[in-house]
Amino acid sequence: MLLDFLFFFKITNLSLGGWKNFLYLLLVVIIGLCTNNWGYKGDVVYNLTVVLALYLIYRTKINTYLILNSIIFVFNIEIVLDIVRSIFLGIIRYDLSKEALMMLNSVLAFISCFLIVFVMNKYSLQIRQHFIGNNKRITLWLNCYLYLVTIIISIVYTESTHIPPVSIFFISFLILQALFAIGIYNLMLIEQNQISQKRKQEEFIKNQHQLEEYTTYLEKSEDDLRAFRHDYKNILNSLKVSAQEGNVQEVIQKLDKYTETNLNSKALLKYKDVNHIYVKSIKSIIISKLTELYNLDIPYNFECRNNIRNLPDHVDELDLVRIIGITFDNAIEESKALIAEKHDIRSAEVQIMVYSDDPDEFEFEIRNKIQNKNISTSQIQQRGFTTKKDHKGLGLANIKEIESKYPDMSISYTIQDGWFDFYMTIDTEDGEEDE
Repeated sequence: MLLDFLFFFKITNLSLGGWKNFLYLLLVVIIGLCTNNWGYKGDVVYNLTVVLALYLIYRTKINTYLILNSIIFVFNIEIVLDIVRSIFLGIIRYDLSKEALMMLNSVLAFISCFLIVFVMNKYSLQIRQHFIGNNKRITLWLNCYLYLVTIIISIVYTESTHIPPVSIFFISFLILQALFAIGIYNLMLIEQNQISQKRKQEEFIKNQHQLEEYTTYLEKSEDDLRAFRHDYKNILNSLKVSAQEGNVQEVIQKLDKYTETNLNSKALLKYKDVNHIYVKSIKSIIISKLTELYNLDIPYNFECRNNIRNLPDHVDELDLVRIIGITFDNAIEESKALIAEKHDIRSAEVQIMVYSDDPDEFEFEIRNKIQNKNISTSQIQQRGFTTKKDHKGLGLANIKEIESKYPDMSISYTIQDGWFDFYMTIDTEDGEEDE
């Protein structure tokens, strides 16, 4: 009984939480002791009591799936070890005295406890990941199914002096089904892992392609600049003669012709100012999203005038990457919808700014034109709210959760004159002064 609770607290990383909780769990243990002589039927009563008690006590502190999976899993380990022990003792009981049989039973019980402690200490992190991961619902169903199978087998085995063939067939069928369910679950995990690896590889190839494109862009810009430097004197002399003769229209035409044939202004501005960002993760996500904007022909302007070499020490880079990615995605989705509605590329526009002149400071702003000008800024931050079809509405709610991790992070949302403005600032020095 104590191992049940130790296993639960180890997997969930919870503490007991005061004398009140201790008294509740002590009452559960007393119930378990009272039902101990009822055999496996008493175990069912005790197990249900434990599950109910732990759920009621800790449901507000951790995920329900983690609570249920953790305690039912350890019940399954106990029952399986108990069945193996009972079968082994049943086979050799005729060759041993009663005292020797009791001694062997105690030794095997101790080994069972040791195995539970070993699993608890060795694999607690891996087990926890299964209990809270994407497959937590499937894991719970599998745990419950295995519990029903093992408890039925235990009750039939211990309470029947003569097991009829039908019961043997039924038990064998349940065992095969349980093994089949475990096999299917493992195959599903292998398949998911392969899909995940493939997705990571595709993402890596995509990022590599974007970095290569950025490198090509820099080389092309440098070549264009060299070409311009080479012949700009000839161009100026030609324009000077035309200007002196009063042919202003000819000057304009020559400039337009040179721009069209030698300088693709849109391409040259594709990654403007990105070279000022030296934090690789931030640079990578911005290059990725600017590439997406460029390929979709959505008008945009990116500005980063200062060199950004570091982020505030206490801030996780991945949190900023998530924020930047979510806000870019929202701006892109809204711009696509706006273009589809107006049938005009110029109806959409995205403006992005990144700024930092101090290692303890970081600013990020992104503005985009919007369709609905009456959206509430408080409403869009709520989990589940979305204006997009087939979306779950988790983006800005996730940003709100990230913001709560950092006292010196400030995020504001503004809707004005047909623009949606997202502004984030991190200022460690201001946060320290407030404290």
